[in-house]
Amino acid sequence: MCQKYPGPRCTPHVRARLDRARRRLDSAQTLFDANPTITRNRQRLDAAKANLDARSAEYDATPGGQTELRNQLGTEDDPGKREKLQHRLQVGKALREQQIRAVSGVTHDDTKGNRHGHERDPDPDTGATRSVLASVGMEPGVAGGRAPGDRARVARHGNRIGEVPRLLIDGRHITPVAVHRLQDERAQHLRSLGGSTPELYELHPRDARTYRLQMEALREGNRFAASVYVYSDDEYAGMRLLVTDDGRSGIALKGDEIVSLYAHRDSNHPGAANSMLETAVAAGGQRLDCFDTVLPAIYARSGFVPVARLKWNDDYAPDGWKYNTYATFNGGRPDVIFMAYDSTSIDSRYQHGAGRYVDTYADGNEMVRVRLGL
Repeated sequence: MCQKYPGPRCTPHVRARLDRARRRLDSAQTLFDANPTITRNRQRLDAAKANLDARSAEYDATPGGQTELRNQLGTEDDPGKREKLQHRLQVGKALREQQIRAVSGVTHDDTKGNRHGHERDPDPDTGATRSVLASVGMEPGVAGGRAPGDRARVARHGNRIGEVPRLLIDGRHITPVAVHRLQDERAQHLRSLGGSTPELYELHPRDARTYRLQMEALREGNRFAASVYVYSDDEYAGMRLLVTDDGRSGIALKGDEIVSLYAHRDSNHPGAANSMLETAVAAGGQRLDCFDTVLPAIYARSGFVPVARLKWNDDYAPDGWKYNTYATFNGGRPDVIFMAYDSTSIDSRYQHGAGRYVDTYADGNEMVRVRLGL
């Protein structure tokens, strides 16, 4: 039997919803195949696919869904398919745990420290940053991680429906799985400096596309678009995605790394970069990397210190990079800075040139891990 929302769902209930979603997709596909030029048929098919993805994610979190995934893992020999099954199993487990915590009224104290109970391998040596310059005003996109001693900064609610309200983002109703906020004392300090300190709402993996579309929108009419790295829907589904109530600002956690921090100019919460950074730290963020532009100074205020740096390499310039756009920063060829969170360095200033030079992107990540004791 399903527990009262937002508690755990039962297998029969969700299986029935999954079956209905499949029938809806079959019907939409038939209509589209018959008349593919009709816009409404394409819209109906896209909606049916999104609905099936959402129902599939729900089913993976049920006891029956978990059992089926384990059985498939036991018989699957293809490494690629096994990886996908393992990922679904981990996401399903995490969702189930969130549902249980929500219905029991337990506040956030996730000892695993991330949605999947494991950390991914660092990115390969690309020589390119994964940070985001989210607007002409240099609202950042970042990468960072967990600070075990600071977990109390976040309150994560879900024991009553009213505490996790539905959001309306791009015309879609979104139901978050948790709410995160800074401790009052730190929030008051940031507000005294002129910043915003919005609550952040954690999205369900099925809403990864919503997050990606917000990131994609940053590229439109943005002369810093080359710095905006956008992951795929599947990649975002494997992260923890935190957004403001209007969806126009957000930050993501990929294990202990913070990525894809964005802030649109029309956000209801201007100047929220440091608040979002510190909320992400409290949720598990420990490290980030970025170009040596205005970003390190922003991150330093939230306790990130430079550990290593990688010289610019023209061979790894992001697509569409224009050197004259970034001419102020080392002639348009800024270093990549690798930073680690240090709770004793909050409100510090970035020292230009700080950090030891490394030969590869992987070396920079390794130095940060050593600094953090990982």
